[in-house]
Amino acid sequence: MRSLALWWMRWRWARRIRTELSLPEAPSLQEAVDAVAARRGRPIRLVVEPLELRVSGYCAQSDTTDYIFVDAHAGPLLQYQVVCHELIHLHRGHRPADHDTIDDDVAEALFSTVSPDIVRLVLGRDAYDEEAELEAEVIGTVLLQCLDLSRRTNTALSASFELGSTGV
Repeated sequence: MRSLALWWMRWRWARRIRTELSLPEAPSLQEAVDAVAARRGRPIRLVVEPLELRVSGYCAQSDTTDYIFVDAHAGPLLQYQVVCHELIHLHRGHRPADHDTIDDDVAEALFSTVSPDIVRLVLGRDAYDEEAELEAEVIGTVLLQCLDLSRRTNTALSASFELGSTGV
């Protein structure tokens, strides 16, 4: 009985997130990224590169663009999970707190190719609050379960995962 209740709860959450984002029954990851970008009114850029911080991914926001950074060394399923998790942070408007504590010199030393403002936004925080993190984890996992990962469309997003380059 418990497994049926869990299935039903997951099904309701899947329907809710698909409805909120106007997604089809089995969307591609690209469709999910595009839907969140459209709702936010700004592009989302995926950056796949080796991450040195012992994290598998994170998101950052500039004045005009949202970024999702994914560890190039992570396996494909984990990369998809990271993107879904970070998409929920963006979709729900979660904001990290305390992001003005890193100065430009420290930001430049840590990530020479990333804007100091973005580094401060991501690294200058303690963490998302516990509720936001739990929401992103649970709903991000439900979103991942909704996706049709067998669809191999030729998009910048899938190329990012396959080639480790930037996309979207």
